[in-house]
Amino acid sequence: MTDLASSPLPVDDGGHDAIKGFAYQFDKTLLEIFWRPRQRLQIEGAQDLTSEHYHMQIKNRSGKFYLSSIGKAVRKMFSQFTINPFSSYILHCHFSDQAPGTSRSLNSNELDSLLAGQFDQVDADLKVQFLKSFSINFSEDYETQFEKVLDCIASELAAKDSTETLSYHAILHAYLRNLVLTKPAGSRWVGLNDLKKAVKEAQSAIFTATYVAYCGYEKYLKMVRRQYLPRRVNVPNIERLFSFECTQETNAQDIAEAVLNICDRYRIEENSPAPYFTFRGEFDERSIKAHLWEAGAYFNDGRGYHGGEFRMDILINPPFGAARIKIVEPMQLHDLMAKVTFKEFHDFYLVEKTDSPIPVPRPHHVFLQSHGDLAEVFR
Repeated sequence: MTDLASSPLPVDDGGHDAIKGFAYQFDKTLLEIFWRPRQRLQIEGAQDLTSEHYHMQIKNRSGKFYLSSIGKAVRKMFSQFTINPFSSYILHCHFSDQAPGTSRSLNSNELDSLLAGQFDQVDADLKVQFLKSFSINFSEDYETQFEKVLDCIASELAAKDSTETLSYHAILHAYLRNLVLTKPAGSRWVGLNDLKKAVKEAQSAIFTATYVAYCGYEKYLKMVRRQYLPRRVNVPNIERLFSFECTQETNAQDIAEAVLNICDRYRIEENSPAPYFTFRGEFDERSIKAHLWEAGAYFNDGRGYHGGEFRMDILINPPFGAARIKIVEPMQLHDLMAKVTFKEFHDFYLVEKTDSPIPVPRPHHVFLQSHGDLAEVFR
């Protein structure tokens, strides 16, 4: 009788393979961007990778090449080809028995076998056109491709040493992963400038954490205050948006006082734009509005009256009075920024910073232990 307790159990390594597959795909994406810095690529859209001229599926396999192993990828690309027959379709893949740098196409019999049962009624001429547009490019394994990516990061992003290069690689993978998780399919576009911005913002976050840890929070606040030195003599007449991350522990009175201080700083004349404010996180926004109202800081939130239906035109151009403050809900933020041209975006965060849903030329991110500390910044 077999001793089941001592017999090795089969190991399911599907999770590891899936993670490695995404890493392989992200590294190929980075290489494509570094090699063609003027293009922007769409990731995880109709295909794994899309440019203006081609669509690409990316696969990393540890075993040998069999026609059946690429069937799903070919069917997915052929399905898109029936809609968009004017691009090239590339299967970028690694198989252990295929030499990197080589390529092959499919013949009509091979394509028919892969499409059987799903595209039997497709016109034969369309299949011929697809065969002319489709290629299989065999590439290096994960480790070799990874080394190429590191070389590109070191040269293109001016990493100082191997440690910084690996750090940038982790930052860029996190950026691409966040893009996939937070943006809807069809809007996940990325280019070289986006990669540079991701690294720069991560460096800023690292600097903030290091400054607070080693120089102390009070010195950090003084440094932030210097960035917001009073400019009452010459305040540019531009639209500004201030975002506050709030929690259930947020003191509504601190928020209200900060909002009033910001209004005093940036709205000097009656004809200058009223700043916009948005509050995100789990908290009671009504308490903030109540404190603002009690302080005589009349605001416009696009509803006209308490509990009324939101109207964007009322928020942007209120038909009554001149509210000192405009409050926009996070869900309305993208639509607002599509109509109003903001020149500055200020994010005050407690745990996690956020980016403007539509890029602005002057984004500012300020870490706070408490919103009450803004009294030090804007005094």
